[in-house]
Order: sequence, then structure tokens, then C-alpha cells
Amino acid sequence: MQYLVPKTKCLMCEGEFTKQGLTRHIKSCLTARLSDKSRAKSKQFYYFNVSDLFNSNYFLHLLIAEDATLEYFDAFLRNIWLECCGHLSAFSHQRFGDEISMKRKIKEVFAPDTKLMYQYDFGSTTELSVKNIAIFDGTIEGGKKISLLARNAQPQFPCDECRQKPAVQICTECQWDDRGWLCEDCAQNHACGDEMFLPVVNSPRTGVCGYAGPE
Repeated sequence: MQYLVPKTKCLMCEGEFTKQGLTRHIKSCLTARLSDKSRAKSKQFYYFNVSDLFNSNYFLHLLIAEDATLEYFDAFLRNIWLECCGHLSAFSHQRFGDEISMKRKIKEVFAPDTKLMYQYDFGSTTELSVKNIAIFDGTIEGGKKISLLARNAQPQFPCDECRQKPAVQICTECQWDDRGWLCEDCAQNHACGDEMFLPVVNSPRTGVCGYAGPE
């Protein structure tokens, strides 16, 4: 079994797209669906692509209101993708640059094509690229500050033992030897025991620290 990357669903229209065509589609979909009828309530929304720095097959497409803070953005990323043990996190302009205050608002930090780095956990660090793709004017139903537009479909990793079925567990002991991805059948007979397992989840933090997916 080879590494497989399924198509991704646009959550606005339910259409499925390859990673390469998704950004163009979402820009078009947002243009058609963002309501600008009530100018009194209209504000700017920032369209972001957030991806793992070392594996771009993990990504989120988000729409964020101009008055949302980086602290709010941070909480969203933790809830959907990262939180395991209350680790520290930071936004910065470069990988090891000065931290940007979490109190800053989106509109104060981002312009079109602005890209920031985000780090969660300064021990077993997960690093993300956060890029503003475009800015839209309008309103969205319910007054949400952050809307999930699309999320990568779960990548399928082959079992390291049988090489035939997709892995569903990761042995954290065997990971030190660059192996340990196990299908359901092979996990049952794995020598290290299930107390060493973490589930394969749809997150760049899969198999890291104690992360087992969002609660």
C-alpha cells in the first residue's frame, strides 16, 4: 500500500477537490457566498491557508474576522489540531524570530500574502505556516470570528509490518527507529503492547507527545 492523499471537501459547497485546485475554488466560493447586503454590519474577513511546515498534506483553510485576536486564532488551532498537555505556543515572522503579542488583532498583523510562523510546544515542536491568501468584505451568518472552510482528508499511511493495510495506531517506542505505524491486525500482536500506542489522527501532531485528537 502506498501513501495516499484523498481529495478534500469544501465545507461551503460540499464539492471535492485536489489540494492544488482547492485554493482557487475556495476564493471563488467565498466571492459567491459572502453576503454584503447589510453594509452596516459588513467587515473584512481574512482567508488563510494553515499547513504543517514539514508535511503540507496537513492543512486547514480558514476565514477569520478582522477583529479576532491572535489569542483567539491560537485557541482555535489548539482545539482542532494540537492541544495535548497545555504547552506554550507563539506566532512569529520567522521560525526563530521574536514572538508577536497574542493580543494583536488579525487586521493589525496581516496583509495579503503575509506569512507567519506558528509553533506549538517548544520541546516536541509542531511548526505551522500561516498565510493570508486574500481579504474579503461582507458578513457571515451567526457572526462567527473563525469559520473552517476546508480541512485535509485523513492521509492513509501504510502499516510498517504488513505493508498492505492502513495504519490506525502508532507505537511511540518503535517511532525512535522510524517505524511503528500499525494496522488494526498487526497492532494486536505487536510486542511493545498497546500501552505504547497513540491513535493515527488527522493532525500534524499525530504520534507526538500524548496527542490523541481533539476531545
